[in-house]
Amino acid sequence: MNCLQNLPRSSGLSLRNFTGTTKKPYFPVVSLGMTRFADQRLSIVAQVVSGSESSTEKDETEKDVGKSGTYSNDMTAAMGAVLTYRHELGMNYNFIRPDLIVGSCLQTPEDVDKLRSIGVKTIFCLQQNPDLEYFGVDIGAIREYANKCSDIEHLRAEIRDFDAFDLRLRLPAVVSKLSKAVNRNGGVTYIHCTAGLGRAPAVALTYMFWVQGYKLSEAFNLLMSKRSCFPKLDAIKSATADILTGLKRKPATLTWSGNDCSTVEISGLDIGWGQRIPLEFDEERGLWTLQRDLPEGHYEYKYIVDGVWTCNEFEPITSPNKDGHVNNYVKVLDDNPDSISAAVRNRLTSDDPDLTSDERLIIREFLKAYPDEE
Repeated sequence: MNCLQNLPRSSGLSLRNFTGTTKKPYFPVVSLGMTRFADQRLSIVAQVVSGSESSTEKDETEKDVGKSGTYSNDMTAAMGAVLTYRHELGMNYNFIRPDLIVGSCLQTPEDVDKLRSIGVKTIFCLQQNPDLEYFGVDIGAIREYANKCSDIEHLRAEIRDFDAFDLRLRLPAVVSKLSKAVNRNGGVTYIHCTAGLGRAPAVALTYMFWVQGYKLSEAFNLLMSKRSCFPKLDAIKSATADILTGLKRKPATLTWSGNDCSTVEISGLDIGWGQRIPLEFDEERGLWTLQRDLPEGHYEYKYIVDGVWTCNEFEPITSPNKDGHVNNYVKVLDDNPDSISAAVRNRLTSDDPDLTSDERLIIREFLKAYPDEE
């Protein structure tokens, strides 16, 4: 039964391609927004807009189109794949399993009823307030309406957009909250971020890996067969190892030699490509230096010298991608490479990791005991 009665309908981050070259990178193209999946058979239907449209509605649509374009460009630059999101076409989603859906954000209270009609019992929102404000989504109205419906629960568990390191750190708390909600509500769970292409598929994939018993590669293949998206696998692998071995930080020092420049910054590392950290200049040694404590893992970064993105030839450099683009990188490792925890982390961050039955039990108990977030 539709319980919606007389409810009213309710500055983005700009990123560039941080590959340090003017060549246009090649990425696999992922485009969503033109189709919507209305049942578990995943039948593709075209969204049809009929009827007349007022000038105000047309202006709002054109504004959303522009915002969608900007958001898609930012997402492509930050995620390393050509990703397209069309907010103006409404909510889109895919069933990954009969009990698990990954999709884009709800836009109006009416979307709650659309999800209720396909058996959704938990709406799990990963957006932060700036994400919602960018597209003018009234999350308060959506949550207020969901709370009036006795057969569905709306939850928020925020993860910063375009930030693989924040995803890594947040996954234990987020998946703990998700797992408890699924146990409490049953039925179908709808996991969404803004576009449903990064954060949401990553959380769904982690839940399948940690809780539902999938091997990571099996869960990934299933996910990708249902929805074209770009979950950050390295973040999932590192978060898995963090639970089983601990989140240990080690000091790392990065340097740029030269006194012929006025500013040196670094982007990437643990702050994402949308932020920069300034290096301090040591006049005696003629070195620009950054000292930072980083959790164990692999980190890519680039220097910005007087505004120019470049690699340091004296620090490790990644292998070129298909377009020849490279970054500097640093590996933060256990002090004892022969330790048990080092072996566990190496295995779990390899190309095709799996959990032993004991490890999966440890993770499930960890998630149960994790303090609840408000």
